[in-house]
Amino acid sequence: MKKALIILAVATMFFVGKSNAQVSFNFGYAPETLTTKTTAGNTTTTTTSEMNGFFAGVNYNYGLSDAFGVSVGLQARYNTKTSTGSANFVVVSGNDKTTTTQILLDVPVLLNYGLELGSNAKLSAFAGPTFSYAVYGNTHVTASATILGTTTTTETDYAMYDDNSNYERFDIGAAIGLQFQYSDFRLFGGYRVGLLDQNKNDNVKTTASGIFVGVGYAL
Repeated sequence: MKKALIILAVATMFFVGKSNAQVSFNFGYAPETLTTKTTAGNTTTTTTSEMNGFFAGVNYNYGLSDAFGVSVGLQARYNTKTSTGSANFVVVSGNDKTTTTQILLDVPVLLNYGLELGSNAKLSAFAGPTFSYAVYGNTHVTASATILGTTTTTETDYAMYDDNSNYERFDIGAAIGLQFQYSDFRLFGGYRVGLLDQNKNDNVKTTASGIFVGVGYAL
């Protein structure tokens, strides 16, 4: 899986050398919802966890015709959540404070179709897969206990993706959205959904999904 992501990243760089490839730098907001379905016998319980997310990256749009193109990108994404009690990936007590952090690399491959809206404006629709790899994941737990008037605080880190982890690093998502471009500036947004189970346990299935909005500048 990791090799596949590297190959796609190399393919991204290939577009730089094409004379009709347009380069764009992008950043934006991409909150993520983790949906977990746990099955015990004939009963399935569904829980969700919300994370804030931000991304920045570059993409190269190669024109196949006047209207159609294919965009290949490489972006870094940062997800985080701070809460008391419930936590992503770790079971804690009700008074514990938890901070979960993820860093992911995404390679979106998006087909797009654009309509000219005058000489400087263009509206495009896009759709396609996104290949994601989690390079870092950690949940930091701060636990406090008061005994005979003395409060003791302990801090523990739980790695999400170590050798004993139940969670997968690799995911394939599907994305769809719209983009408006005026001159060299872009505004875009859409929705993405993960297609692979992120939990290795047989009776637990975790998938990721969320909206995304961003701005970009085309060279």
